Amino acid sequence: MSLPLKNKNENARGVPGMVRAFRGEKMDTVPFWFMRQAGRYLPEYHKVRKNFDFMALCRDVESSVRVSLQPFERFGMDGIIMFNDILTPLAGAGVRLRFEEKRGPVIEDMISESEDLKLLSDFNAERDTDFVAKIMRSLRENIDALPEGTNRPALLGFAGAPFTVASYLLEGGSTKSFARTKACLYSGGRVYEKLAERLTEITIEYLKMQIDAGADAVQIFDSWGGILSPRDYREFARPYSERLLRELRAMTDAPVILFVGNSAHLLEDMVAQKPSVISLDWRVDPAVACEKIPSEIALQGNMDPLILYGEPERVRSEVQRTLEAFAGRSGYVFNLGHGILPESPLENVEIMCETVQAFRRQ
Repeated sequence: MSLPLKNKNENARGVPGMVRAFRGEKMDTVPFWFMRQAGRYLPEYHKVRKNFDFMALCRDVESSVRVSLQPFERFGMDGIIMFNDILTPLAGAGVRLRFEEKRGPVIEDMISESEDLKLLSDFNAERDTDFVAKIMRSLRENIDALPEGTNRPALLGFAGAPFTVASYLLEGGSTKSFARTKACLYSGGRVYEKLAERLTEITIEYLKMQIDAGADAVQIFDSWGGILSPRDYREFARPYSERLLRELRAMTDAPVILFVGNSAHLLEDMVAQKPSVISLDWRVDPAVACEKIPSEIALQGNMDPLILYGEPERVRSEVQRTLEAFAGRSGYVFNLGHGILPESPLENVEIMCETVQAFRRQ
C-alpha cells in the first residue's frame, strides 16, 4: 500500500514522539493520550454536541474535527484521535442505527440468519464513509500547520474489532449478558463465521482508508473480547483480529494497537497476534504485563478510569505509580485502562495530564 502522505510528514517534520514510543524507542518523557479523550467530559464538547444528534456529529466533518482537537488544545497530549464511533462502518453499509442517551446504540437491522448478511455485501469505505477520510485529512492539515517547536501529536485512527462489532449486530445494541451473541457462537451454524469474515474485510478496507488519509497509527478496539474464555477467544475472536493485524502489517509500517477490554486472561493470545502495541486494561498488573509481553511489542495503559473520581492527591499518586511501574519498559505510552467517563472531574484530568508531562525517567 502506498502511503506518500504519511512518509512525507515523517521526513518533513520528524516522527511524533508517540509513534517513536509505539516503535519501541525509550525516551526520557512518556507520551500520553487517553481513550474517548474527545467527548462528554469536556464542556466545550457539549457546546458543539447540542447542535447535532450523535451520528450527525460523527458525519459532520468540520464539527468532528473541532471536537477531535479540543482535548489537545486544552491538555496538550501527544496523540489526537479522530472523533467518531466504531459503528460508523455499519451505518455506512446501510445498517439502520441510532444512539439514545443513557442507552447507547440501538440497531434496527440485527443479524440472526445468513440471509441478513446481504446488508453488508456492498460496503465501500471511500464511498460510504468518505467523511471519515475528510476528517482525517483535515486533522492531518491542522497538525502539520502547528508552529515549529510545538509538541507535534500523532494522528490516530481506529476501528472496532470484528468480534465486538458483530456482537452489536447480534444483540441489537449494548448488553450485559451477551446471550444472543453466545447463542449464535454455540449454535453450530455458520452465521457468526460469515459475519465475522465480512466484518474483517470491511475493517481492513476502512483502516486502510484512514492510513492513506494521514493516520500515523490506528487502534483496534475489541471492547467485548474479554467476555470470552481463552478457549472461546481463540475460536471466535482471535482468528479475525489476527487476520486484520496480519494484513495491515503487510500494507503499512504504521503502528497498529490492539485493545481488548477485560483482557487479563488473554495476554498470551494478544501477544500471539503480533500487534505493534498492546493496550492494557486496568485489570492487568504492570509487572505481569512486562514479564509476559515481549519487549518488541510496545505497551499502552493502564490506569483505572474511575481513579479520576477520587481525591486529587490520590489521582496524582496513582498516575505516578503507573508511570513508575512501566518506567523500565522501552516503548511505553500512558493511557487509561478504558475510555474516560463523562463525569470525570476536569480538575483531576488536568492533574493526570500535568503529572504525566512532568514525569522523567531516571
